[in-house]
Amino acid sequence: MIQVISGDQEGTFKFKPEGAFKDVYNQTWSIKGNSSILDLAIDNNSQIKYGDYPDGLARLYGAIHSQKEDFLILDAKPGYEFIGESSPEHTGGGAHGSMHKNDSLTPIIVTGTNKSIDHLRIVDLKTWILDLLE
Repeated sequence: MIQVISGDQEGTFKFKPEGAFKDVYNQTWSIKGNSSILDLAIDNNSQIKYGDYPDGLARLYGAIHSQKEDFLILDAKPGYEFIGESSPEHTGGGAHGSMHKNDSLTPIIVTGTNKSIDHLRIVDLKTWILDLLE
């Protein structure tokens, strides 16, 4: 399981794909611990609702499994970012890799169609755009 800790929240949160909990994207998860660390709301029907970290479970899972090595993933608080000597700054938001909705959600304006997209995630745009071109 992937373990998540926070400097602001007590305890730990652990998760992995495939389990009794389902999110709005029809992804299922096994989860244990303090779900408020990722600002998740879980109702009586085991439905996961994302708060400040949109699609946070899949995004963290994808990041941790993007390479074969073991990783530690850090996320700065909103309004802050980690920078190095040669890295650009994004003062006020838009930091690359931030999990928070302030840095994750981006506007898109599309005209000339009445077709809507099921989910407002970057990973869903490809199918939607290809559907528009048909």
